[in-house]
Amino acid sequence: MHSRRSLLGAAAALALAPAARAQPAPAFPARPLNWVVPYPAGGFGDALSRLLAQKLAEGLGQTVIVENKPGAGGQIGAAYVKQQPADGHTLLYGDLGPFAMNAGLYPKLNYDTLKDFAPLTRLLTAPLLVVVPVTSAINSWADLLRAAASPRGLNYGSYGIGSQPHIWGEMLKRQTKGNFTHVAYKGAAPAVQDLIGGQIDMMLDVVANSIPMVRERKLRAVALVGARRRLAQLPDVPTLTELGMPELDAPGWTGVVVRRGTPQPVIDRLHAAVVQAVQSPEVAQRYGDLGLTVAPSSQAEFAELVRSETARWGQVIREAHVTLD
Repeated sequence: MHSRRSLLGAAAALALAPAARAQPAPAFPARPLNWVVPYPAGGFGDALSRLLAQKLAEGLGQTVIVENKPGAGGQIGAAYVKQQPADGHTLLYGDLGPFAMNAGLYPKLNYDTLKDFAPLTRLLTAPLLVVVPVTSAINSWADLLRAAASPRGLNYGSYGIGSQPHIWGEMLKRQTKGNFTHVAYKGAAPAVQDLIGGQIDMMLDVVANSIPMVRERKLRAVALVGARRRLAQLPDVPTLTELGMPELDAPGWTGVVVRRGTPQPVIDRLHAAVVQAVQSPEVAQRYGDLGLTVAPSSQAEFAELVRSETARWGQVIREAHVTLD
């Protein structure tokens, strides 16, 4: 009898063991989320993030706080997120620079995009414009190449050494064998002001920044970079593919990542919520007005984009001998 009771007790214990061991998955999100922007407040990326964060908060039923952590080409923001718990409550917004180009620019980069972070999704693609002062004698892409072939050549401005406009200018120089001289500025605003004033000859700038200046006849657009078709806002501006130079096409893009090690169910929930937010009519309309294209992706597609863009820009950076401390 004693033996039988023991056997029955053991069987009951085994039957209950799984239930006792099973722990319910923690609720997500359990607290407000932080959306880290590695750029200053008031800038292009900050404005887009705040609009998106508002819609994301509605979808998740939790506050999403935008935190600006600028500096060191995005390294400060990336290092901050890398140090946070891998629980999905801290997201890192970024673009081509911190997610792909920095790997080639900084010999001692303090993070690795694919090893330290789990890509969630691409958010959008951003075409760029080649612009000149409205007072310039350059009225077309052909005019620009002719001017670059002259002994004087052309000065082109950028947001700073290692920025996409700088490295794209190096691509342009190598593809066309033109005489292009780089002039680095500390940000887009001073570069655009000098361009309008004629202190520099040309610049590659994101469409969202340039369209208002073109409409106000302060700048003239001569080519569209990184777009499959012409923009409705600027129907007379040809794409580089139309101009026979598809190898120079290099659209800007933005995306979002979380810490590597975040549980996959949390990543999946975040992916779905971010995609829903960026595809919401309010966000899509606002982005579209700025010439941007909402372009969410799967997690795997975004990871592959980061890999391919890191390789592409890394080669250009090495050939141009551009490095940053």
